[in-house]
Amino acid sequence: MGLALFGDVESLWDEAFSKLRGETSLPTGLARKLIARIREMGLEEVLNLTEKFDGVRLSRDEVYGAPGDYGIEDFVLEPYERLITCAESLLDGRMCQQGGFETRLDWLREGEIAEPVERVGIYVPGGRHPLLSSLLMAVAPARAAGVDDFVVATPPKNSELIEGLAYRLGIDEVLRVGGIQAIASLAYGLPEVGLEPVDMIVGPGNSYVTAAKAVVSEDVRIDLLAGPSEVLVLYDGSAPVDFVVMDMLAQAEHGPDSISVALVTSRDLATELRDRLAGYLDDERLRSLRERGGILYGEREALERFSDAFIPEHLEVFGEFDVRLAGAIFEGVGVVYGDYGYTGANHTLPTGGTLMDRPGLSPFSFFREFSGVYVYRQAGTLEAQASVSGSAARFARLEGLEYHARSAEIRRNIYK
Repeated sequence: MGLALFGDVESLWDEAFSKLRGETSLPTGLARKLIARIREMGLEEVLNLTEKFDGVRLSRDEVYGAPGDYGIEDFVLEPYERLITCAESLLDGRMCQQGGFETRLDWLREGEIAEPVERVGIYVPGGRHPLLSSLLMAVAPARAAGVDDFVVATPPKNSELIEGLAYRLGIDEVLRVGGIQAIASLAYGLPEVGLEPVDMIVGPGNSYVTAAKAVVSEDVRIDLLAGPSEVLVLYDGSAPVDFVVMDMLAQAEHGPDSISVALVTSRDLATELRDRLAGYLDDERLRSLRERGGILYGEREALERFSDAFIPEHLEVFGEFDVRLAGAIFEGVGVVYGDYGYTGANHTLPTGGTLMDRPGLSPFSFFREFSGVYVYRQAGTLEAQASVSGSAARFARLEGLEYHARSAEIRRNIYK
């Protein structure tokens, strides 16, 4: 049992791209079929599909309405102020600096700002551990852009946390529906219960949600079509190897298709890192390391070329490297601090090398016809990371992401 890739970056270049960027297909045919049925049959079809896929038979009155106040703890809202403050700064063309972190947008292509969209639908994945952070990431930049009309859609099981956060954020519409039927309802409305269509849909989801977003994008604006989550880590030995280990494990726990790859400057470093990761490879939460994880080593310039060709969702940089293409670049900072808003950037980012088509979510995303392209670039001191590691770890465990929590905690431990 071992990593999917280990070896010289030049020798494994083609194999790495083949394994990591193989063809992925979305169930767009099914999504188009179900969306057509929903548009024809309306609420009853939404209720039927919810019962079929979620095992919950909702009544007409339960599907849509005001969120309940379920007593969300204050620490969940702490990153929101950072997110909206940074979004406003970035919108004004300024670097965001707060709490020892710095975030800016590196522009690759300028775009014109027109009027913001008026009404935004936010999809938040549910399940045993609803992704509360995704709601924060959507609302903050939209409000900075001038949007104040929102509807949140989330599956009916365990929706209380999402509803409670929506309530605390001052959102007064919740659609207790998930999957394809949620995206269709947001895009085209449900007049039977008074749900009006939205102008834009944002938020992550599984392949069915992504396929549905692809279909409705013919009629409404969307943020992006996200695939499996990705991290590349550029590492020259100048930071503790524990940072790289925990950040790769944190990425791997996103799911079996996640991509975690380290690009290191020597075979000795690569071997040390491989030996450290070996003890985790039998954890089924991390099986993506065995299928789509790896360590590539080589000359610094070759690693830089590989990174800029791959254009990862997340790029961590530990050392002196000249790179410019990624959904978000983390200079000496763990991705976990971006995941939970502590850097002020956004975690809704392009995957699969699609940066030039749709960059990460920002206040600019919410302006009609905007077509600019930018890269989030974040930096921060170890002290800054240690100072919020407890809150970040607590947030991560709330979302069921244990290795994300450990990724934050290792910064505090080493700082101490």
